[in-house]
Amino acid sequence: MTALPENTVLHAPLLLLVQANVEAAHEHAFNAWYYHHVPALLEIPGYRWGRRYQGVVGETKYLALYQIDAGTDLETLLGAEAAGRHPTANAEFAKFETLQGLSDVRINVYRQLSGSHLGAPLLTGDLPVSLVMADCVVAEKEAEFNAWYDASHVPNLVQIPGYASGARFELVEDPALEWLGMGPKYLALYEFDSLDVLPALADPETMCAEAKAELARWMAYGAPLVDNMSWNVYRPIARHGRLDDD
Repeated sequence: MTALPENTVLHAPLLLLVQANVEAAHEHAFNAWYYHHVPALLEIPGYRWGRRYQGVVGETKYLALYQIDAGTDLETLLGAEAAGRHPTANAEFAKFETLQGLSDVRINVYRQLSGSHLGAPLLTGDLPVSLVMADCVVAEKEAEFNAWYDASHVPNLVQIPGYASGARFELVEDPALEWLGMGPKYLALYEFDSLDVLPALADPETMCAEAKAELARWMAYGAPLVDNMSWNVYRPIARHGRLDDD
């Protein structure tokens, strides 16, 4: 699996990830607002598409993913200073701050390291997604860890029947984003053919031999090097694209 060039921030697509939990009493209002929120964001130059998901496995119930055209758009979309943001972005931030019952809100912007490119074929179908997020906490092993993840672990997983795609990302370092307090640093994002494959791919009691072997490799090599790890599986609930797209 070929790693992507280092200069993939300014002029290559980025991935915006938003996760949140919401109290049951406020869930209807939250989803009703989101129904209009994603299309509103897509009117801003710089956003390409947006998708929403609901949790199936893991501790965070809702996920939104967006493609940002390039790092040159970050200031107007997500910058810390309202004066530098697009008016629609400011209006949506203001509405977001009025929502009640939210917790565990995470806003991260990632650049892609390796794997299926954004939109080709990653996230072109309405498929469930699996997110693995973590920090590498052994600095002297980080380059080796990334090489193993990109060249061995992800390629091994996506060869297993049931996986549709896989890619790795790391946080974008940009002054416009420092106010977000982003983390963890690394994201592995996979698409599954359907939720029916979960027992064979993700349940230690029922997983197939190939998945069990790769899990053993992860536990022996990868797991001792990471912290702040989370794993969530989501099903798609909404998909939006810019109106000027084909």
